[in-house]
Amino acid sequence: MAIEVNYRQATRLFLSHLQKNNMTDRLLESYKQTLGGSFKRLIGSELRVYPLSPDKIRERYPKTRQYSFAYSAQNFLSFIKSNPNLLKASFGQAIAELLEHLSELSTIAKQDIKNHLFKIISLDIDDLSVSQIPEKIIRNCMKKSSERKFKRGKRFFKFLIHSNLLNSKHLPVYTSKIIRFIEHRGDSAADRLELKQACRIYIKHLTQETRLHDGAVSSKYYHILAFAQFIGNKKKINLISRDDILCYLNHLELKRGYSQESKTAVLTTIRSFFTLFAAQGLVKANTTANIKIKKVKKIDKPALSEEELTAIFSAAYLKYQPYDGIIPADSRVTLARWLASRDWAIICLLICTGLRRKEIASLKTDSIDFRQRVIRIAGKGDNNYQVRERIIPVTEPIALSAVEIYLSLRPKSIFDYLFLNINFEPLKTYGFV
Repeated sequence: MAIEVNYRQATRLFLSHLQKNNMTDRLLESYKQTLGGSFKRLIGSELRVYPLSPDKIRERYPKTRQYSFAYSAQNFLSFIKSNPNLLKASFGQAIAELLEHLSELSTIAKQDIKNHLFKIISLDIDDLSVSQIPEKIIRNCMKKSSERKFKRGKRFFKFLIHSNLLNSKHLPVYTSKIIRFIEHRGDSAADRLELKQACRIYIKHLTQETRLHDGAVSSKYYHILAFAQFIGNKKKINLISRDDILCYLNHLELKRGYSQESKTAVLTTIRSFFTLFAAQGLVKANTTANIKIKKVKKIDKPALSEEELTAIFSAAYLKYQPYDGIIPADSRVTLARWLASRDWAIICLLICTGLRRKEIASLKTDSIDFRQRVIRIAGKGDNNYQVRERIIPVTEPIALSAVEIYLSLRPKSIFDYLFLNINFEPLKTYGFV
C-alpha cells in the first residue's frame, strides 16, 4: 500500500534524495525548476477540467497582477459554462479550444491567458496527491525519451515507486529485443518459410521450450540473426546450402576477426537451428554435416595468487573500515557507508565461496541461511522443468558477518534482490568485475 503524499511533499523528498547522492547545486536547481515549471504544466494539461479559483493567486501576487489572472479565469469559466461537454475533457484540450474561440485577440494576449490558466492549475497541483497524477503522464515519462522533462519525470516517478509513495504497477515492463523479434510476425507456411521467419520460430522455441538461461538465448539470438543478415533475410530456408554456411564462417574469420572458439560457438548455434527444422522435414538433415573447425588447445586461465587475493581483500576492507561502528550524522556519509558495506560483502562472498558474478547479482535476501551457513543458488533446471538448486557452504565466518552488516544498512526497496545499486534497483553483472 503506497503512502499518500501530495506533489509538493513528493518533490521535496525527491530533491533531498538527489542532494544526498552528491548532485551539484546547479543541477539540483535545474531539477527544481523543471519539476516546478514545465513538468507541472505537463501534469496540468492532462487533469480533468474543474472550476478554477484564483484565491491562491491573491496570496502570492500583487493586485496589479491579480486582475489579469482573474480575467483569464473568468474567460475560462464562462467558456466552460457555455460548453458543458468540456467538463469531461482535459485542461489542455479545453484551453486549446478556448484560445481558438478567442480569435479576435492577438497572439500575445492568447499566450498570456494560457500562461495565467496553467499558473493557477500549477498552484493546485502542489496539493494534488501523487496517486491522482494521470496515468497517461506516468506512462509517457516511463517511455524512452530525449526530452528533459520526460527524462527527469521518469527519475522522479521511479523514486516515488521505490519509496513506496506510488504504486509499483507503474514501473515500466521492458520487452527485450528477442521478445519483440519473435512477436513481430506469425509463423508462415513451411514450404515458403523465409530465413528471418525461421529465425523467429527458432528463438521462440528456445524461449518457450528449453531451459536455457537468458544470456544463452541472447547469444544464440545475435548469432542466428547475424547469419540471416549475411545470407539474406528473404532467402528460403530450404535453399541454404553447406557452402553458404562455410562462406559465412570464412567471413567471420577474415572480415570480422573471429577466433576459433568464437566460430565454434556460432557453428553450434547454426547446427541447432538446422537440426530443429530438419526434424520437421523442412531442410536436409545433412546441411551442416562435415563442417569442422580446427580445435584450439585450451589454455588454463591463470588464478589469482594469494598475494593478489590479499590485496583485493584488504582494499575492500580499508574502504569500509572508516564507517565500521559509527553512527553517521550526515546523509552522504550514510550512503557511503552502505555502498562500502555492499562492496565489502560482495568481495567476501566472491573470495570465500567462489560464486560467479551472475550468481552474486541474482542472490535474493532469503538466499543465505545464516543458521545453517549455506547459500542456495537456483540453477537452469532439468528436462522435467524442475529448477535445480545448488547449495554452497560458507565456511568463513567473515563472509556471513559482512553480509549481516550489509543487510542491516541495506535501504528498503520493492526488489527482493540482495545487492542493490545506488538507485535501489538490482545490481547488474557489469556493475562489478
